[in-house]
Amino acid sequence: MDLFSDPSLERHFTGHTNAITQLRFSPDSSQIATSSLDHHVILWNLKQAARCIRFSSHTGPVHGVSWSPKGNLIASASQDRTVKVWEPKVRGMSGEFLAHGKPVRSVDFDATGQFVVTASDDKSCKLWRVSRRQFITSFAKQNNWVRAAKFSPNGELVASVSDDKSLRIYDVKSGECVRCFTMQQAPPRQLAWHPMGNMVAVALGCNRIKIFDVGGSQILQLYLVHSAPVNDVAFHPSGNFLISGSDDKTIRILDLLEGRPIYTLTGHTDAVNAVAFTQDGLKFASAGGDRQLLIWQSNLHTYDASQFEAKATSCCDTSGTFSAEPSRSGSATSNDLSIRIDPRESMAYQALDENFQMLDVSLDSVSECCSTHDQLAELSTQVAQLDKRIRRLEQLYFR
Repeated sequence: MDLFSDPSLERHFTGHTNAITQLRFSPDSSQIATSSLDHHVILWNLKQAARCIRFSSHTGPVHGVSWSPKGNLIASASQDRTVKVWEPKVRGMSGEFLAHGKPVRSVDFDATGQFVVTASDDKSCKLWRVSRRQFITSFAKQNNWVRAAKFSPNGELVASVSDDKSLRIYDVKSGECVRCFTMQQAPPRQLAWHPMGNMVAVALGCNRIKIFDVGGSQILQLYLVHSAPVNDVAFHPSGNFLISGSDDKTIRILDLLEGRPIYTLTGHTDAVNAVAFTQDGLKFASAGGDRQLLIWQSNLHTYDASQFEAKATSCCDTSGTFSAEPSRSGSATSNDLSIRIDPRESMAYQALDENFQMLDVSLDSVSECCSTHDQLAELSTQVAQLDKRIRRLEQLYFR
């Protein structure tokens, strides 16, 4: 009987000079944007292996990136207190706005691409209109730094996690906080919405992952699968799996239907700060403190829960180490039968993609261009409105 296929490493990149803080696949999965403490955002073209673009515009560490739903824009959030929204190409236009009075930790587009939400050390989340870089409202119930804020899949809610140990759910239209979950042991570091929009997963500094039912205001699942703080989580598009990255240098894959970990992936030599799936779930990526970007084939579409225990057992010898493949090592216990995969002996890991052309682009020069364009558009709108008012006055005067 053929058992399901395991995740496998596909590509291995390095290019940043400091820790990678966040990563996001483009909507068509052909590119990845990574942010870093080195002040840069790198755009990796997965179809053209010899080319990537490094955007050098922020004056401080970049903490987060987000793609617009159409893939025509990228937003980046930085320690320099700004958010930049730019076209992901060499000669693209860009816009910039001073988003907060303190460092900006995250930025996220809504489902329409018309709005972004930002989170900051100033204890607030803010909602912005992208086209005019216009502030709309603030969600400011937090009592400490806000680590992340993200729109629900339908864009009607915003979830935020803060160093005040809270997960808060805000209604976008009213601006009101409609749910608040308090963590007892440690502050949350990151969050992810379930594809159905009814659950939120939270990565915690106490090595745990919690999944909350937003509508029912209760915790649904709790996982203690890491030995150090958890930095990021991401749902598979099916909603049946979750990946996580941790300071313990591992990636875990959880089967949410069975409520158990099924894979432990190694390969990083420092904390794993960021994980993300493609929209079809066929691939995922991981990155972190070792400056490495690893791209994996998930193979989760082949996963069969009924075969898991048989496969996990068959991969282990009596000493508890995985001996089926040279790349696997680790232990299986009654509490954690997850299959351990170490890709460092694989051809994909050893064939490091480092012989690529790095194109450096500064957005400063085009920011003014884009700003002037936006100002002209706004001025034209105001002139048109003024013209209408003059015509109305003329009609009243000459009656």
